[in-house]
Amino acid sequence: MKHFNRKIKSALLILVICLVAFIGFSKAGILFSDSGKDVITVSTSKKTFDPSNYVASVANTTIAKGETTVPETTTTTKSQFAVAPVSSWSGDKLSKGKGVVIGPSGKETYYNLNMTSVVNAMRHMGYSEVEYPYWIREDGVKMLGGYVMVAANYKIRPRGTIIESSLGYAIVCDTGSFANTNPTQIDVAVNWR
Repeated sequence: MKHFNRKIKSALLILVICLVAFIGFSKAGILFSDSGKDVITVSTSKKTFDPSNYVASVANTTIAKGETTVPETTTTTKSQFAVAPVSSWSGDKLSKGKGVVIGPSGKETYYNLNMTSVVNAMRHMGYSEVEYPYWIREDGVKMLGGYVMVAANYKIRPRGTIIESSLGYAIVCDTGSFANTNPTQIDVAVNWR
């Protein structure tokens, strides 16, 4: 009878773990796995599990006379975003004061607009928030991962093209009417006013 109760407890534990894993993945991305005595918990704040950005805990469970002890070890991994190569450009750099420069890829100007729809378009192309987070550099340049965000002529430089700018390597995320009159010009996204 004692052996039978142990099997029932094990079956119930596995059922609960599977149920919690199913609910966890459908809501908060939580995974439970039972491998004998160890219970591994992996969680993330996102709705989907990203193997490069999660918190994992390993708990060794010990059952002794009705009491359960759970010493726990937690490991956290941090994501790495896409890093651009170092630019070798030594000429003039675009700034608010200069407004226009001739950079390594041609004429450069700047613009300051809301980038929500531009970033969303890049996300739909597969540029994940983990690898390519949208952020603003200290000098006011808008970035996607490690790349300067620029607008360019899509006929020459399609969205996602990597080019060198005076402010570092850039990724083409947008276009503008300037592309009709100067097809090699790039427009750098900034927060300068």
